[in-house]
Amino acid sequence: MAIYAIADLHLSLGTNKPMNIFGPAWDQHDIRIEENWRELVGDNDTVLIPGDISWAMTPEEALADLMYIDRLPGEKIITKGNHDYWWGTSGKIEKMMSDEGLSSIRLLKNNAFYLDGTIVCGTRGWLLPEHTEFTASDRLVFDREVGRLARSLRAGEKLRQSLDDRIVVMMHYPPIFSAQARSEFGNLCIEFGVDICVYGHLHGRGHEKAVIGVVDGVDYRLVSADYIAFKPLRL
Repeated sequence: MAIYAIADLHLSLGTNKPMNIFGPAWDQHDIRIEENWRELVGDNDTVLIPGDISWAMTPEEALADLMYIDRLPGEKIITKGNHDYWWGTSGKIEKMMSDEGLSSIRLLKNNAFYLDGTIVCGTRGWLLPEHTEFTASDRLVFDREVGRLARSLRAGEKLRQSLDDRIVVMMHYPPIFSAQARSEFGNLCIEFGVDICVYGHLHGRGHEKAVIGVVDGVDYRLVSADYIAFKPLRL
């Protein structure tokens, strides 16, 4: 079994939001993602999708996008992104997927998953305090997201079967500002011995701001769809 990751699918099969308005790199990106996915991912593999899954505003509008994901090979674990307005309560989403026969998608929120030697934890994340647009109201959301990651990591600890189990964290927002500036997210990754942290959110020139590589023992990887050429990245 292999584990892959790809963020920021930005699907709009149930709405009208073509992504090529953001440049030719996004032209027919849903078709390219599916072609690459089917070439790389097998039925026994798992794909982590850390947020910005659909442009839909309601679960009903997002259904076509979730069906697109469900029919692709492998199991999928998804977290919420800043544009996933369709994602209300997890219970409602899970009921809708069950009613529609969508069986390959798992929601990650205040929980964790064990995948044959790999523990998967995560949360959405938020703007970091170092960001120029960070405000007092952002602090409330930021602290809540830090708490959610801590709960997920504690849940993951309970799933550990061996000291050799690796821990993968998936977040939508970048978890650290730079290799020199730690954040509460980065500190939690260090505390719990996280091996790999994948994240998205950054596009275009934003890729230049990404922290990529090993920092304090954690391997940070940017998996925004456009950064990885719309090909799921094997972890």
